[in-house]
Amino acid sequence: MIVSYLGTKGGTGTTTLAVNGAADIRRITNRSTVIVDLKSGPGDVALFLGLRPRHSVLTALDHLAWIDPVMLSRYVVEHDCGLHVLAAGDEFGRPGQRDADAVEQTLRALNSIYDYVILDVGTSLMMPAAAALQLSDHILMVANPDVPCLRNLQRLIDAVKTAGVTGERLQIVLNRASEFGVLSTAQIERVLGLRISHSVNSDYRTVASAVNSGVPVSALRASEINGQLDAIARAIAGFPEVSRPKSGMRIAAQAD
Repeated sequence: MIVSYLGTKGGTGTTTLAVNGAADIRRITNRSTVIVDLKSGPGDVALFLGLRPRHSVLTALDHLAWIDPVMLSRYVVEHDCGLHVLAAGDEFGRPGQRDADAVEQTLRALNSIYDYVILDVGTSLMMPAAAALQLSDHILMVANPDVPCLRNLQRLIDAVKTAGVTGERLQIVLNRASEFGVLSTAQIERVLGLRISHSVNSDYRTVASAVNSGVPVSALRASEINGQLDAIARAIAGFPEVSRPKSGMRIAAQAD
């Protein structure tokens, strides 16, 4: 299964959700999971997990690693939580248009090796991100509850559909939904005429602590954001809901 996280603009928290989504899927399912940083230019996935990989997705592309799964596995680094990471390169503008075919072949190869392939595609619909989205089983579109971001969301949905992605594969994730003074989920759904699949509250302290420690949020103490991220991962993986007696919350995991 290939799952892409696509931000409606920079700074929406797409990498945070992608990294924690991948780590939670690995933890919940105990199945092989890899996250690929597909942003053009230096990315932050490895940084968020405290990793300093020797190789990157560009190394894999330039060495035609998709031809040999054993070779491809050499460019992946493993985090202590069991999640595998194919990090972004340091070269600005890559992967780019000329890498589109190689990226597609690499993703197909990874999908044949891993049970779950999680992609952080950033905010661009240019190649090779567009090719990655077309291969994805689920696309989580990350937005913040503010007017500029929501305006971009509507435009991005239209652009993704124009690129050949069917609407049933799209899910909207409202990040930082609890920030003061922003629009409510009900208001957003009414204005856009769209359903918000998941909401994640703002918890800068917990997220910053996880990044500074190089671990996923699930490795820290129980919190509301921990439960919300867990619910998204369970929905993607199709795992049943769980009860959290401590908070009295029930976390549903209904696949969209």
